[in-house]
Amino acid sequence: MHVAFFAEQLYYLPQFAPVVRMLIERGHRVTTLLRIDEKLRDVAIPIDLPEVEAHTLTRVDHPAQAYAELRRLAPDWAVFGSFLADNEMLAPSTRTALVYHGIGVKNVLFDPRLNRFDLRCVESQRVLDELVAREPGITSRLELVGFAKLDPLLPAPPVSMGTDRPPVVLYAPTFYPSSLELMPEDLKSLAPGAHWIVKPHFFSWVVPQYEPQRERMKRWERAGIEVLGPERYDLVPLMARADVLISDASSALFEFAALGKPVVWCRFLKLRWSYRGLFAWRYKQRMDPNTPRYETVAYGVDKPAGLAGALQQALADRRSGKPPPVERETLIEHLIGPRDGQASARIVKALETRKVPPGRA
Repeated sequence: MHVAFFAEQLYYLPQFAPVVRMLIERGHRVTTLLRIDEKLRDVAIPIDLPEVEAHTLTRVDHPAQAYAELRRLAPDWAVFGSFLADNEMLAPSTRTALVYHGIGVKNVLFDPRLNRFDLRCVESQRVLDELVAREPGITSRLELVGFAKLDPLLPAPPVSMGTDRPPVVLYAPTFYPSSLELMPEDLKSLAPGAHWIVKPHFFSWVVPQYEPQRERMKRWERAGIEVLGPERYDLVPLMARADVLISDASSALFEFAALGKPVVWCRFLKLRWSYRGLFAWRYKQRMDPNTPRYETVAYGVDKPAGLAGALQQALADRRSGKPPPVERETLIEHLIGPRDGQASARIVKALETRKVPPGRA
């Protein structure tokens, strides 16, 4: 079986990588098409994917080139991390699958356009139930698998941090709406003695309108904070290294909580004028209306002044090694699905066993 992945953004790769490795282990041929933003053409980006004969990594400049290559290759499966293009076609024999690149509390997860695939891999029962409630006819094309990106870190039994090393605090905000521009200038004062890592969203580096975010990060870097550039696109090894995560309404928040480690959720966000006042409906439209229900997975902070106290409590929990509350574990299961490290195996099984839909043979 030949399976081709299209990573439209660099940060889709960590979600695909465990599936790629599993496919190769099972004897399948794999091609990964990777689009690199033009602003990063001269940046040395490490690509941690198998370098074996059964895998080919091809860089493309734009989506149209990727679709042309997919038509030429005519693989058995074409796997995407986001939407299918409306104006592009694939070979009649090629089936399409969605392994969505993130989780979280944004309404895009339930955009009807994500239901156009022959197979949609779903992370949790909650998402599957919601998709079926919105579009009952999609049931046969859904597969409950879990969240493949975390497979290398799961299962992850809670382990106390101990006192023989400084704690590692990872700040990984999303790009918009983000807490980044409202964070204190002096991060180190929030947790004296801790080592800070700032891992911004990929778009914070490449989108022109986020220049204020880049200026803030440059000041942190001059103050001795470890600020990671766009080439450090993979959050997985950072989550393994960190003791506490600080984030906002991002996929990273739920991914880290799924590892049984404490999270601080920044609910203060820098909104553009077009998302405030009379235009507040745009913000509500962007976010999942159930967001308040999910906030119990973390220590919520409504103002920057509350960060220090929440962070100290999170670090205390980490030092003690006490397990997360039962209700938090239940909610994580609700959001992210099974955490047995076998999501990629279930995805591969689905690709191997699914029949060609009627009219596509």
